[in-house]
Amino acid sequence: MIEIRGITLPVVLIKVKERDDLDKLIEEIREKVSSKLFEGSYVLVDGKGVLNKREIESIEKLLSERGINSIKRFEVKEEKELKRDRLLIIQKHLRSGQRVEHNGDILVLGDVNKDAQVVATGNIIIMGKLRGIAIAGALGDENSVVIAMEMEPQQIRIGKKVAILDEEERKSPGYPEIAKVEDGNIVLERV
Repeated sequence: MIEIRGITLPVVLIKVKERDDLDKLIEEIREKVSSKLFEGSYVLVDGKGVLNKREIESIEKLLSERGINSIKRFEVKEEKELKRDRLLIIQKHLRSGQRVEHNGDILVLGDVNKDAQVVATGNIIIMGKLRGIAIAGALGDENSVVIAMEMEPQQIRIGKKVAILDEEERKSPGYPEIAKVEDGNIVLERV
């Protein structure tokens, strides 16, 4: 019924594809934007030919209650301020079971251990070992990258692409590597 995808971060497009009961539509949107990844985002609601102005305003009101602002109310900020807000710095090791989500880029000054997760709508840089799960470009941006000083991940996701490594493949070559999408696949290269 609806499609949510990143346009130019931190702007998210909500495209309403089919007409349905407004309450059902709002409930579906509420479920899809419940993640912390959407906090502080700006949204553009596209309901052309499907929703009227009042219905779009109802959706925008729901989103503003969740900390997501309509692009129509976007206030111009200094470029430096936008960049500063987009980077989250984690100054510790992430242990098994810990999860960090951020709408922007994440810099981890430590290790990401097995069964720990780092989820970013932008890039992920780990100044240590990546042994857990890294999800970059979480809203579909396949131009995002994952960089680690020692790359031994359980799983890497970039946009909709997924790479799962078995135990034997998880041996770091001893130099920093970058994971990125090339020709529809996730590849690892020396930095």
